[in-house]
Amino acid sequence: MNRLSSLLFFTVLCLCNTAVNFAQVRRSLGPPVNHPSFNEYAPSISANNKTMIFETDRAGEGKWELYYTTKNEKNRWTPPKPIVNINKIGKDNDLIGGPSISYDGKTLFFFASFEGGQGDMDIYHSTWNGTDWSEPKTFDNNINTKAYEGFPSVSADGKSMYFIRDNFSKRKDKALCYTIWVSKKQEDDTWGVAEKLPAPINMDCEKAPRIMADNRTLIFSSVRKDGVGGFDLYQSFQEDDGSWSTPINLEYINTEEDDQFASVSAAGDLMYYHTAGDIYTVTIPDKYRKYKLVTVDGKVIDAITKQPIAIKLTSKSTNPKERAINTVVDANGLFSMIYRVGSKYDVTTSPLADYLPYRGKMDMSTAKETDNIEKNIELIPKKLVFQFQLLDKDTKAILKDPKVKVMDAETKQLLEVKVDKDIANVTLEIGKLYKFAANTLGYSFFSRSFKPDTVDAFKDRLKKIPLAVLKKDVVVQLQDITFETGKAELKPESGEELDRLVALLDGNKTIKVEISAHTDDVGNDDANLKLSEKRAKAVVDYLTTKGIKADRMIAKGYGETQPLVPNDTDENKAKNRRVQFKIN
Repeated sequence: MNRLSSLLFFTVLCLCNTAVNFAQVRRSLGPPVNHPSFNEYAPSISANNKTMIFETDRAGEGKWELYYTTKNEKNRWTPPKPIVNINKIGKDNDLIGGPSISYDGKTLFFFASFEGGQGDMDIYHSTWNGTDWSEPKTFDNNINTKAYEGFPSVSADGKSMYFIRDNFSKRKDKALCYTIWVSKKQEDDTWGVAEKLPAPINMDCEKAPRIMADNRTLIFSSVRKDGVGGFDLYQSFQEDDGSWSTPINLEYINTEEDDQFASVSAAGDLMYYHTAGDIYTVTIPDKYRKYKLVTVDGKVIDAITKQPIAIKLTSKSTNPKERAINTVVDANGLFSMIYRVGSKYDVTTSPLADYLPYRGKMDMSTAKETDNIEKNIELIPKKLVFQFQLLDKDTKAILKDPKVKVMDAETKQLLEVKVDKDIANVTLEIGKLYKFAANTLGYSFFSRSFKPDTVDAFKDRLKKIPLAVLKKDVVVQLQDITFETGKAELKPESGEELDRLVALLDGNKTIKVEISAHTDDVGNDDANLKLSEKRAKAVVDYLTTKGIKADRMIAKGYGETQPLVPNDTDENKAKNRRVQFKIN
């Protein structure tokens, strides 16, 4: 091969490699998104990278409208469809354009020349109701003026809206020039008076800002000295002090054409933009990405009913240099949260009267930007409905006509109990202490202290209560019968349980009982026996004062001779210290 042939071969090889490399980073979306007979303009991509809304003249007759396309199960874009609820507002000569989907996918911002607007072009917004976009609404004069306002872009945290106003007094190479402005969301949820961004953002001729998912990276089009065409795409980063870095020319995209209207996926890996009348996509080189991001999609729901809940979520990184992320969840419960790859977050909810506070984790330490992470947040109601069913202790048969009482241990108030089909239903608050008692005709009673826990939200809340039939030799342990240590005087709180025994004996006049007291093995055996005898007699004396005849009762002390469990732990010793009755 001669030198000339070698040179030609090398040149062709270089050109081929260049073409391959160029094709790898820049690609037209092609059909069905791009149409050879029409223009596609200003694409906006959803956070999950599955929905795109763009401006196009494919309606014909020079009319610009908004269309949308979604990805199918094969991850391919479907044929675009018009957004009828917005497009129908416009007249034949109206322009509707510059769409921008909020990062949670619930609000669509755009500009239009609708009749009744404040200026030549005004900014509008429409909300997604679960099936369609609402009729658009305009903004007040903090944003819209008699000038041209267009190409809005709202930050992922929903706190900043960037847009352009006309600067038609300045032209560069016949281009219409604009300035970039920002409005901040106020505490009352309104938008504040817009302010013009300083240099080095606004210089002479800017257009179409897009704020990225990190809330700090701004990509916009501009006509500048270091550009390669008309409008070129630039990128600037907002520093911690609020200043903007010197914009970087995105040379991997820019051509001799007007390169404009960038939209970047929430993960920050793909950019969609307009050039030469079509929508293109390009992989963003790592050097242009300050952070790698990942999106978490999910739903806030009631842990019991699984119904959606509107609430505010706050994500705080364990890295103190990261800003907190606030996410407003609407009545549909859906959210998209954007996190930095490699970070960990503590997630909390705003206070809700009917739900317990939520404290959870979002660990992105091993996540990848291409991950499709889905995670629901379940809120536990403060109050849960518990059900109580009485059963025969021996046969397990369901007992009829249950008598159930539940008392707030702190306020001493009795709660409303509703009985339906022999099941008692009562609403209890998690974390509160209650006293529960149940009985039915011909059976002993059952009583316990009860404190609902968060784990109860995820368990069967039908409690089955076994009751012993009132027959000879049945033994029932009394609850909460307490004495001073080493003494036989009843404490006042013992009265609640003993009064239940009074009611049982009053309702069953023929029953006679043995009242027995038991101790643990601490101390002298004889002393424990005598103490138990005194305690049994103290209980009989109390029952006598309540009208129960003494000849129906026998007091018996057993000391430490009949333990229920080994006296090897403090917990077991407490179980062995008891008072019970046996039917004679």
